[in-house]
Amino acid sequence: MVATQEQGNQPTMQGPAIYRIRVSGRVDRRWADRVTGMQISYLTRLLGKPESVLEGRLADQAALNGILQALYDRHLPVISVECLEGQSFESRNGTEKRRGEKP
Repeated sequence: MVATQEQGNQPTMQGPAIYRIRVSGRVDRRWADRVTGMQISYLTRLLGKPESVLEGRLADQAALNGILQALYDRHLPVISVECLEGQSFESRNGTEKRRGEKP
């Protein structure tokens, strides 16, 4: 269960939430152990510019801050941070699924 405020589907400071973080450049897959619970994928945008997408459940906003700080330390510009918990994600068999998706 994702922690939410009483009204709306907004995250709290202490509760877990699912995030999608887009950064300019490539996050090395060997860095995956630093972003436990998140998967790394890659996109190529216009003019061939690479982007990395980190997506998954984080324990709280302190964990989110730690990842953002690590990206900053590696000079990877953050394009966007999106909280996906309001999009009806459920945990099934240890994997994240959108409500309505077929297993």
